[in-house]
This record gives sequence, C-alpha cells and structure tokens, in this order.
Amino acid sequence: MSSNVHNALQAMITAVSVPSKSGAGGCPEHPVVAIARDHGAGGEIIGAMLAQRLGVRLYDRVILEKIAERLKADPDSVRALDEGVGRARELWLYRMVTGIDLSPGTYRRHLVNVILSLAKIGGVLCGRGAHVVLSSSTALRLRITGSPQVCAERIATEENVSIEEALRRIEEVNHNRGKFVWDMFQSRLNDPTQFDLVINTDRLDDHEQVVEMVVSAYQAISECRHAS
Repeated sequence: MSSNVHNALQAMITAVSVPSKSGAGGCPEHPVVAIARDHGAGGEIIGAMLAQRLGVRLYDRVILEKIAERLKADPDSVRALDEGVGRARELWLYRMVTGIDLSPGTYRRHLVNVILSLAKIGGVLCGRGAHVVLSSSTALRLRITGSPQVCAERIATEENVSIEEALRRIEEVNHNRGKFVWDMFQSRLNDPTQFDLVINTDRLDDHEQVVEMVVSAYQAISECRHAS
C-alpha cells in the first residue's frame, strides 16, 4: 500500500474508528470477520454459515446498498463503480447529469465509513477490501481460496456450464476483485500477509469444519490482542 493511500485510509479510520477493545474483557461486544474469497472457493456459503454460527449478520451486497444511500445515488451506478473503478469519463458524465460525485476518492471515503460502521455492530463482511480497512481492529481477516481447476469444477456443476466457461468466469471475477482492492487501497488481494487466516478449500471442503476452524481462529486473535 502506498504511503499516500495508507495515510488517507488511517485518517478516515481515526475519524470513524472501531475500538480495538470493548469493556473489561478486551474483546469486541460483537464478533467481526472480514472475508476475501476466490470465485468458486465457497466463500459465500462459508460466510453465511459463519454469520449464523457467530450470531451476527452477513454483509455483502448490503455494503453497496448503504454506500448508495449515503451518496443518494442509483444503486446500479454504485454497483458499476464497484465492479470497475477508474472509468473517468463515465464518472464525469454521471456527475454532470446528476450532480452526484462518484469519483474513486468519494467512493472510498463512503466505503470505509460504511465498513467501520458495520464493524461497530458486528458482522461477517464479505469483500470490498474490508480486511484492509479493519487491519488494525480485532476483526479476523479471512481469505478463502482454491485452485482454478477445483473452483471451476464447482462452478461448472452449480451453474451448468463447461469447465472452460467456468475457468473464464473465475478469471474475470477474481481479476475484478483484485483490481478493486488495488485501486481502492493499493493492496494485493493475494498477499497472505494481509490476512490472519488463509484457507484453501480444495481439500478442506467440509464447510462446517471450516466454520469451526474460523471460530477458533477468531477466538485466538481476540485473546492475543487482549493479552497485548
């Protein structure tokens, strides 16, 4: 992450900070997990099961909806920005027509504020670089990954497409997710040092077992940060 982006992010986090400790126990009142996932690795299912196990909400598309609310913008336009940051001419035209600023800087500011606000009440946050925003909090930063071939086999079965088409979709989705995190935060999505736990579901494909692993990791992270 470049120093400029890091400094800007830290300033926003300081302005709307998530306490790293809550109460005498030192653990947050409600669990917070930030998930980044490869397409076809099972991250969506694991996230939903994890939220249920921890007794908190799952936030995925809700993040975009809340950003749109704050911007008073059309959700479809915000979704388009989410899927492809940096289309300067389209953003300029949108601002000229609507008067609403959807520049990457404005989007980033609202994205960070939404993530921090949701983290205060607890939840499982999927995607949108939440793991970067919450790097200094007690949140567990989780990455769910898998090899392209195994993920493609799952996608091919679930969506009734060929392996070749599944591989194409995986490459496109993963590229867009990685580009988004880089454009927003100058952070590599495949950098393992940005996560507390990385799980490859090629062999660890029992979702219930994965959820229990994550819960144990979350508890360990909370205890370690309390002790420090």
